[in-house]
Amino acid sequence: MTQYNTLAARLADIEETIGFYRDNVEFPSFFRALGPVQGKRVLDVGCGDGVYARLVAQRGAGHVVGTDSSSEMIRLAEAAEAEHPLGIRYQVHDVATMPELGPFDLVVAVNVLHYADGRATLDDMCRRIFSNLAPGGRLLAYVGNADCDPDTAREFGYVVDRPAGIREGEPFTITIPATPPASVQVHYWPAATLAGAVEAAGFTRIGWEEMTHAAVPADTAVRLGRLLKSPLGLLLSAYRD
Repeated sequence: MTQYNTLAARLADIEETIGFYRDNVEFPSFFRALGPVQGKRVLDVGCGDGVYARLVAQRGAGHVVGTDSSSEMIRLAEAAEAEHPLGIRYQVHDVATMPELGPFDLVVAVNVLHYADGRATLDDMCRRIFSNLAPGGRLLAYVGNADCDPDTAREFGYVVDRPAGIREGEPFTITIPATPPASVQVHYWPAATLAGAVEAAGFTRIGWEEMTHAAVPADTAVRLGRLLKSPLGLLLSAYRD
C-alpha cells in the first residue's frame, strides 16, 4: 500500500501523537477481548511494523506470521525481529489476494478491513482470512468506527474528514496531526456491513467486543469513559466452525 510505504519513515512521530489512545484504549481493549494465546498459531494480517505480532508472540503464541501489503512496513518489522528475535516470520501480501499460509488458530486484523475500496475487495479480504483459519479458529478484527464522533476522534489525536451524506464504501480521510500531518484514506463501512461481509465469508458466532480502557487515574477514567461512548474503533470477533 503506497500510502503506508510513505508513512513508514515517519512512524515514530505518528506513534507519539496517537500513543495515548493506543496505550490506554486500543491495546487494553484488544488484548482483553483476545484472551490467552499460549501455544496458538497466529496470523497478523496488515501487520504494519509488527507491533501486534510482537505483542502476541510475547504473550506465548507458538507460531506467528505477519503480512502486510507495504514492503516498507515489512522492512521495519523484520528489523525489529532481527534486533529482538521472537521467531516471527513476515511476508508481503495484500490481504485480499494472499495465499493460504496456515492453517492458523487465530487471525488478527488491526486497522485493515476499512481500507477495502469496494464491496468486492471487502468480501475478498474476509474470504482470504477465513481460508487461513483452522476449523474452530477465530478472527479478531479492530476496525475503524465509521460513525465515530469527529470531536471525540480529535481528542485522541485523529482528525476525521468525513463528508456529510457519505455513502457505503466511499473514501474519506483521517489525519494524524504530527509535524507535518500524516493522512490516510479509508472507506466508509458501517459496522453492520462489516459483520455481513464476515458472515458471507462463512464465519459464525459474529459479535462485537467491548471497548474499554486501561487502569488510569479517576479523572482520566471519567474522560475516557465519556469518549468511549463514541469509540474510534470497534472490535469484531468471529469464528470458523
